[in-house]
Amino acid sequence: MQKKRPVYITFIVLLLTINGFSQTNTLKALDDQKALDNQIDKGIELMFQKAHSQSIEMLLNTEAIAKKKEWYEQVFRSTLNIGSNYYLLSDYGEAVLYYLQAYEIAIEHLGSRQEMTVLNNIGILYFQEKELEQAKTHFLKAYQKAKTIDEEVKMGYYAVNLALVSNKMMAPDSAQHYIEEALPLLKEHPKVLMQGKMAQSEMFLLKKQYDKSEAIALNLLEKLQDISQIEDRVFILLVLAQINEDQNYLDKALNYGIEARNTQLGIENRTEVYDYLSNLYGKMGLLDKALIYKDSVIIASDSLTTIRNRKLFETEKVKFQIQNYKHELSESKAVLKEERRFFYSIISITVLSMGFVLWIFRSNSIKHKQRKTIVELELAKEKSDYLLIEKQLEEQETLALLEQERLKNELEVRNRKLTAKALYLSSKNDLIEEVIKSLSQQTEIAENPELRKQLRALKVHLKSDNQWDSFFTHFEEVNQGFLDRLRAQHEKLTPSDIRFITYLYMNLSNKEIASLLNITPQSCRKRKERISSKLNIPEGTSLHSYLAMI
Repeated sequence: MQKKRPVYITFIVLLLTINGFSQTNTLKALDDQKALDNQIDKGIELMFQKAHSQSIEMLLNTEAIAKKKEWYEQVFRSTLNIGSNYYLLSDYGEAVLYYLQAYEIAIEHLGSRQEMTVLNNIGILYFQEKELEQAKTHFLKAYQKAKTIDEEVKMGYYAVNLALVSNKMMAPDSAQHYIEEALPLLKEHPKVLMQGKMAQSEMFLLKKQYDKSEAIALNLLEKLQDISQIEDRVFILLVLAQINEDQNYLDKALNYGIEARNTQLGIENRTEVYDYLSNLYGKMGLLDKALIYKDSVIIASDSLTTIRNRKLFETEKVKFQIQNYKHELSESKAVLKEERRFFYSIISITVLSMGFVLWIFRSNSIKHKQRKTIVELELAKEKSDYLLIEKQLEEQETLALLEQERLKNELEVRNRKLTAKALYLSSKNDLIEEVIKSLSQQTEIAENPELRKQLRALKVHLKSDNQWDSFFTHFEEVNQGFLDRLRAQHEKLTPSDIRFITYLYMNLSNKEIASLLNITPQSCRKRKERISSKLNIPEGTSLHSYLAMI
């Protein structure tokens, strides 16, 4: 198997707009900016307590008040931290919408300090989605704005982020430039300074300056003892393991890898440690252990998918609760309106009673007023009936949308399970082929006719496509009718084309498809272009969008 450099657990400095938490528990009248700021602080505090529904509800309220009074600093803080709530809920799409709103407010009404905060947070979203070029672009914009207004501490923060993303992009020279600028600026901020040191150690590793990288890593390892620093500790352990692996000290590298594994990890980071140990055991020739850890990577990935789906469900619950809050607010306004109407009715009755006393003198006038009142009441009743029907229709539409979203999520979960199965089959067959190749080179086996016969049978079994037929049968059960519609619309497609299109429909990356088809990512991209041409896709429509419409 081809050796892969491990993907290091990388940390990004997340900056939220927090000006201190309010110590006041009672709700004050939000008629001045100080009281509104206190309420925003309380919403941020709820966010860090993971009470996201309450936090978003409170921040939406402060945002509405601030917009009405045109207090743009408070509008900005409310909007930005609503986005941060959705970021912590892993709903990056919703988060970026609020970040962009905050960015427009900063550009139109505030200044560079607010702009650079939003740019950094947007960069973090791109980093989490592994869109490194976009992440670097936004971090660089934030860094340049901090430099323009001479905010040295923020320059240091953003320079560390630029160094981390440069390391991820395998550009250690660029990372070194930002690290050398950041470290002197962060002497009074030890937590961020430590992130800079970690980036520096990784940078020296990428430059193959192992002594420098190891010295920094060992020094950091002694300091990373607190339970809140577990992920940082795992990062350094993997750096030390890679240093020793690159120098062919495999036993020492394995010790660091095992220590990283034994550290209590979150599910997001566990797959990276297992993947590293699998590759290292493969390099050491311990294929049984390599296969065990490869299976562990797949299991951990499935668990991560389950957790993310659970987070998505929690996010949808929060959205539903927010919509319910807005609905209740609307109902409260309707009740207030109804009370006013009742008050006006009392006044009308009083007037009519007074008119009744004067009925002898103005009977014709009173009858005319009574007829007018009756007409108004009938119109009000008809309007009330219309509003009730309209409300019922809105509720039915909401339920239909929720059911549609549930089915969509269920389809995505099933497709991800199919993806995991496909990747598992590919990785298992790759490993078996590697074992066959290794066994075929053994003299004892080469001279044993019976063993050679069994190896040939195993190769024939690997070339058979029964497992893939089973995979496509499951795919058709999950995505009923897709393959039939595809063949009906494009009769010239070959079975190979249909397999490739199936992987694209499941939203696999070029790298994952290349692994499944045993081709290079570049070949995968070229094949994707040929398929697009073969399908006669209209200009301006992406291949994945076209497939989704079939």
